[in-house]
Amino acid sequence: MQRRGGQWLAGVVAVAVVAACGGGPQARAPLPTTPTTPTTPTTLASPSTEPRPSSTAPLATTTTSTPAGPMRLEVTEVVGGLDTVWSLAWDPAGTLWYTERPGRLTRLGEAPRPVAGVVEGGEGGLMGLEIDARGRIFLMYTSASDNRVVRVEPDGSQVVLVEGIAKAAIHNGGRLRFAPGGELFAATGDAGRSALAADPTSLNGKVLRLDADRGSPQVFSRGHRNVQGLCLAADGRVFATEHGPDRGDEINPLSSGFDGGWPSTVGTGIRNYTPTIAPTGCAFYDADLVAGWQGSLLFTTLKGQDLRRLTFAADGSVADEEVLFDGELGRLRDVAVGPDGAVYLATSNRDGRGSPRDGDDRILRLAPA
Repeated sequence: MQRRGGQWLAGVVAVAVVAACGGGPQARAPLPTTPTTPTTPTTLASPSTEPRPSSTAPLATTTTSTPAGPMRLEVTEVVGGLDTVWSLAWDPAGTLWYTERPGRLTRLGEAPRPVAGVVEGGEGGLMGLEIDARGRIFLMYTSASDNRVVRVEPDGSQVVLVEGIAKAAIHNGGRLRFAPGGELFAATGDAGRSALAADPTSLNGKVLRLDADRGSPQVFSRGHRNVQGLCLAADGRVFATEHGPDRGDEINPLSSGFDGGWPSTVGTGIRNYTPTIAPTGCAFYDADLVAGWQGSLLFTTLKGQDLRRLTFAADGSVADEEVLFDGELGRLRDVAVGPDGAVYLATSNRDGRGSPRDGDDRILRLAPA
């Protein structure tokens, strides 16, 4: 279902990046959505500190193990003075864009653009960001009535692709990821009502597969508590990071029809963590800048306050795990591989559960020293 809303940011921009893929085709009926009133422009509060230029001095360094031997990596700041950075994406020109949970979308080096209709509360607000090869921006955010996925039109208005996803103070999901074929995946949380994850008529506790033009949500996988990261392997498989209860967080490869089992089961992933580390954004490293990382799954953590790198055996099982910058940068919300081959991280120390540090929140760049 689509619904055209009001202006969503001050100025129209064309942006883009492509990612992702899903499992095999399967016939499904579109899920119902709940009509809502079109959004109207909203003026949002400024960040707690103004964005400021980056510094060239490294904030942290570490040594990673590669087949060729140890490699020294360093972290530098791209931009600071932000508030709960949620998602990172690049446009076709290779320029970085990012969302902040209070409701701001920013193209690096430009003023933030307020997104109409965003209501921040608890874990909700402006969350997922994806940009397609045609230069269209897709967002997932919390409104006054629900969580929703929208697409920007050339005139700057919003087309609502999915609405009626239950919102709550916790478990709003929020991650978006594109498939090479043009389908958009959207992760939804159970909104603190675990039964919704197993309910086939509910949009919650699912990874939804959407048509980028029409919406028409279909369930790709279900039985999820709170998926926070979606990323794609070279073979096209979709991987998800998921917040579990204290009995364990999960990393799972998804396929069409996958059932994570929540709330009946927990800790069934190919990698589980007890107690919880709160895994968030993830990305497969497919560049050459960090030699020896090719094919690794990178993901960030909130409670764990680190960047983790998984390598895989020939049978698809996890062969090894490397923990990087443990506690040095605080809570981390997203990770992405840039056009330059560097790894970019988003901190989340102003999310209400962290301890803000000088310069937080920040976008950071990880590359060989």
